[in-house]
Amino acid sequence: MVFSGLSLVVLLVLVGGEVEVLFGLFTGVFLLYPLLSWDFSAELSGLVSLDLVGSVMIVLSLYISGLMFLSSVGVNRFKAFSSLILLICLILVMVFGASSFFIFYICFESVLIPTLLLILGWGYQPERMQAVNYMLIYTVAGSLPLIYGLSFIYFSGGSSAMLGLENSVSKSVVFFSWLYVVAFLVKLPVFPFHLWLSKAHVEAPVSGSMILAGLLLKLGGYGFLRLCGIVELLRLSVPMIMVLSVGLYGGMLTSVMCVRQVDLKALVAYSSIGHMSFVLLGVVSNTISGVLGGILIMLGHGLCSSGLFSLVNYMYGNSGSRLICLNKGYLLVCPTLSFVCFLLSVSNMASPPSLNLFGELLMFMVGSAFSCGILLILGVMSFMSACYSLFIYVSSQHGKSFSLWVPNYLFSFCSFIVMLGHWLPLNFLFLFVS
Repeated sequence: MVFSGLSLVVLLVLVGGEVEVLFGLFTGVFLLYPLLSWDFSAELSGLVSLDLVGSVMIVLSLYISGLMFLSSVGVNRFKAFSSLILLICLILVMVFGASSFFIFYICFESVLIPTLLLILGWGYQPERMQAVNYMLIYTVAGSLPLIYGLSFIYFSGGSSAMLGLENSVSKSVVFFSWLYVVAFLVKLPVFPFHLWLSKAHVEAPVSGSMILAGLLLKLGGYGFLRLCGIVELLRLSVPMIMVLSVGLYGGMLTSVMCVRQVDLKALVAYSSIGHMSFVLLGVVSNTISGVLGGILIMLGHGLCSSGLFSLVNYMYGNSGSRLICLNKGYLLVCPTLSFVCFLLSVSNMASPPSLNLFGELLMFMVGSAFSCGILLILGVMSFMSACYSLFIYVSSQHGKSFSLWVPNYLFSFCSFIVMLGHWLPLNFLFLFVS
């Protein structure tokens, strides 16, 4: 059934029509439903191993990829574009399903190539070259210590299998463990490794932003979870306190920066850094509640942030600008767009019953076990999240529209389905949490 869902999604996406993609998306997700069960596990010839975390990320990858096709049907060079999206989706499925650390690392780095081609080929500003350079330097330089650590463990007599290493390797003998996780800190990203993210988001097309926010940022959290099986993370160790303190403090600063942004796309991009700081806290806590909260936040952020980037793209298509001062008055012009913007904004601020709410509640429980200072930082980040989420809605939907702005297309039914496709699972997957 799982392979049937994968093949049906790929087949109908290759056809290229909106109706076919929509039908394949929902039918494929229905066939992939067994992957979301709590006790699901699978093993195939020692090359593929799936558990709850990997299966959830695979379903998220396929779902976001289908929504990307729906929101980008009219792009130039659609065949080349669809080939890149399918390649990225295939690599992500291999990453989340790999049983070997070396296969995971190869796919982890390979996804960078089609993403760079997507930004270079379909970006619309000359600054995309600088964004690509930032992204390439940060990700490649950060991953070099990781491959050294994995090779050191393998040539010391260890296995390359993820599950085998978790059971056989003594965590205390893995030296310089915090140097190995720099690759995942860059991919999350957390402060101060976040500079490439805002540039890549701003210069990428809408599909590139949806991939970066909805899928690629989850590689950092997923890799962190896998590496925690062989790396010793002491709650009161000096490296852990330093990394966690800097990451949370940077997340609080970027959350404050979101309120002062004048670019809608940059605002949504910087908001991702604050959400990923919650994931960092949950992963390094070494508790069941922390890991579950991190998974819920990754899943909720992947759906909500991808929907917000798609929403900003529709506003840009109408006004021709991403500036907040030139995107106003949509409540009178297109009430349907305003309704969807309200739904996504309140979900981004962790309102019930979204997945972000359950994840942040678990993070507050974990933060209270650390210190009052961390709990205070989490409170500020959650409050600022509500501030900039309401700022997105009020500043763009209310007010008087620009006098020279005339809408050049209506908010189509397909666009509404794309927006609603992000919001529905974000607010109804809580039924699986209980």
